Amino acid sequence: MKKISRKEFITKTGAGIVGLGLLSGRSFEGKEDKPVMNELGNTGIFVSPLCFGAARTNDEGLIRFAIDHGINFLDTGRSYANGNNERLVGRAVKGKRKDIVIQSKMHLEPDELIYQGKGRKGRKEIKEILEKRIAESLEALDTDYIDIMLFHSADQEYLTYHNTVMNFYEKQKRKGIIRAHGFSSHDYTLGLLKKNNTDKFYDIIMHPFNHSGGFIHSLSGWSAQWDQDVLLEELEKAAGMGTGIVAMKTCSAGPYSSNGKDEPTYRQAVEWVLQHPFVHSAAVAMVNYEQVRNYVY
Repeated sequence: MKKISRKEFITKTGAGIVGLGLLSGRSFEGKEDKPVMNELGNTGIFVSPLCFGAARTNDEGLIRFAIDHGINFLDTGRSYANGNNERLVGRAVKGKRKDIVIQSKMHLEPDELIYQGKGRKGRKEIKEILEKRIAESLEALDTDYIDIMLFHSADQEYLTYHNTVMNFYEKQKRKGIIRAHGFSSHDYTLGLLKKNNTDKFYDIIMHPFNHSGGFIHSLSGWSAQWDQDVLLEELEKAAGMGTGIVAMKTCSAGPYSSNGKDEPTYRQAVEWVLQHPFVHSAAVAMVNYEQVRNYVY
C-alpha cells in the first residue's frame, strides 16, 4: 500500500458525487453512478452511503422522510435521550423494519463496575449489565433483532476486548439477536483500531474521519485531533480485512471546498469522506428536512 502525505491526503478529492446525491455511491472521473448499497465489510449487511444519525432529532417524521428518500441506515444508541432516541427510531421504522438497518450502541460505565471486570464477580457483573442493556434496546426499538450493536465510546482496551464482552457479542450473533458487532471509538491514539487490525474480532468500526483530521464538537466545544496519515493507513487496512467502516464526525470539521475556490459546504465535506473507498457509510446528524434534501438530491 502506497502511503501518501498528509497534504496529499487532505487535498485529494476527485470529481465529486453527482446526479443522485450522496446516495449514488462513489463517482470517479466524472462518471455518474447508479444508486448503490455498500456492504459493511464482510457482514452481508448492505447500507446506503449515508447513515442517518438520529441522536439529535426528536422528529420521527424526519426519519421517515430520510427513509422515503433512500437512506436505509439509521444510527442510534442506548444512552441517547435516556433511551428515548431508540424509541423514536423504533416508531419511525414501524412497518418498514425489514428494509432498514438499525445500528445501536451500549456502554459500560467504569463507575458501575464494582469489580472492574476482574475475577468471577467481575465477569458476572459485565454479563448482567450487557444483558440488561440489550434487552432494553430491543424493547425500546420494538424489534426482535438489532442489525448492528456497537460497544459505545470504546476507549479502554481491557473493557473493549474483555473476554466476557466478546463472548457476549458472539453469543448474541449466534442467537440472531444481532447480525453484527463492533465498536465506536474516540481513541485518537488509534490503539483500539490497530488492535482490531491485529486480532480481527469486531465486524464493524465507527470512527471519526473528516477532511481536517480533527474537530471541535458543535455542542460541547471539546476538540480533538489525530494523525491523519496513520488513520488513513489503519482504516484502509481494516477495510481490506473485511471490517465494515462507518465514518462519524464527518461534518464536525466544518464545511469543505473540493477545489479551494467554491464556497465550502457541509455536503462537500461528506463527499470528501465518501471519496475514500474504505468508507462504507458516512454518518451525518441531520436535524431538519432541508438538510436531508441537501444530502440526498
